[in-house]
Amino acid sequence: MMRPASVRSFAVFLFGALALTAGSASAADVVYEQPVTAPSPEAPSSPIYVWSGPYAGAFVGYNFARFEDAGTASFDGDGLVGGVYVGYNFETPAIVYGIEADVGGSAVDGSAFSPSLGGDVDGEQNVFGSLRGRVGVKADPFLVFATGGLAASRNELSLGGSSDSQTSVGYTVGAGIEAKFDDDLTGRLEYRYSKFGNETYDLGNTSVSSGFDEHSIRAGIALKF
Repeated sequence: MMRPASVRSFAVFLFGALALTAGSASAADVVYEQPVTAPSPEAPSSPIYVWSGPYAGAFVGYNFARFEDAGTASFDGDGLVGGVYVGYNFETPAIVYGIEADVGGSAVDGSAFSPSLGGDVDGEQNVFGSLRGRVGVKADPFLVFATGGLAASRNELSLGGSSDSQTSVGYTVGAGIEAKFDDDLTGRLEYRYSKFGNETYDLGNTSVSSGFDEHSIRAGIALKF
């Protein structure tokens, strides 16, 4: 038969063992979760500018011209110009190249007194156009380009009550910068120099041979298809 002291000692031992077992079970039930790391934001990708393909646009500008040897009188003219242009671009990773044509109307005019003809010779440019190659270096969203090719200009000379119109053929060269506003819309600033050969104008009782050249500053806007 167990003594009361032994019973108390056994009870203390049993209680301690149960408490230790319960604590171990509770610790085993604890789930340690790894902290969730928020994904780092992705760096915004650079926009891709596509220059290749067909396009069409319109331009306005101002021309500074010179009528050469018009009845021994050479004189300056100037005026507003405007027109349309179409083209097609090809591109490599760094270069854009293609072909472009334009046609426009002109308000360029000027006049000078010709001693040999005994009167004022008036000169006007009416319409003009060109067919050119174009090549540029990409600096997205910009394109720095050069252009050059064939050009034609319809000019008119007048003396007294007589006038005559002729079409002069020559060349045009220039350079400019173009910018993409979005995938389909571009704007440009351009400088062009054009020089045309001499043509003979029948002014009543006399014939006058005259050449023509011009400097043009233009701004244009175009849609890419």
